[in-house]
Amino acid sequence: MEELFKFLLWIHILSGSTGLITGTLAVVVVKGRRMHKVSGKIFFYSMLLTAVSSLIISNLPGHHNPFLFAIGGFTLYMICSGYRIVWLKRAVKTRNAFSVIDYSITLFALLFGLLLLVQSGSLFSNKGFFGVVPAVFGLICLSYAALDLKVFKGKESIKQLWIVVHITKMVGALIASYTAVLVVNVNMQPEWILWILPSVSGSIVISYNIRKYKPGRKTRKYKLAEQPAVP
Repeated sequence: MEELFKFLLWIHILSGSTGLITGTLAVVVVKGRRMHKVSGKIFFYSMLLTAVSSLIISNLPGHHNPFLFAIGGFTLYMICSGYRIVWLKRAVKTRNAFSVIDYSITLFALLFGLLLLVQSGSLFSNKGFFGVVPAVFGLICLSYAALDLKVFKGKESIKQLWIVVHITKMVGALIASYTAVLVVNVNMQPEWILWILPSVSGSIVISYNIRKYKPGRKTRKYKLAEQPAVP
């Protein structure tokens, strides 16, 4: 079991490092250009591997880690949903735009969000402040799952919503990754700064990019190129 842990840990570190680099690059370059597409794809698959390895590692005997578990599941939902919306933007013209993939992603968010809230209650009673971590991630998962359901029912337009969802969820996953790196590797007081700093910085990046690329903005300088279909 210890050999499996070491193997998964190396995969987690390598894929996570790759994801941080390519994700940051995808954020700073012009959206829709080749560099954005390539770095975005690498970011997606790197973080997919990172998230899955997190979920496994955090449940191995002797290595239970609720923080890593919360980050892993949250990241898995955010990148899958944020990447998938690009394909839905193109498929929305057909009647059967949504498939079992989309419903499965949202179902995962609902179940994982509820699981994190249950975990949060247990941690609050035993470890106090640490219960905040799964609570925050759980509530975010549930809120985004509720938005997904509105899209499925036609109450929200994918055409108007896709770029907001794509930017918010992909950058959100990147923020979670930066937070994990800081919390694990940096020792400073007060510790809450390590939790807040990536979120504050990331929120500014998200707001800036949404204003810049949101459809209908007349002063927009760049035109988003068509994204490749995502299965």
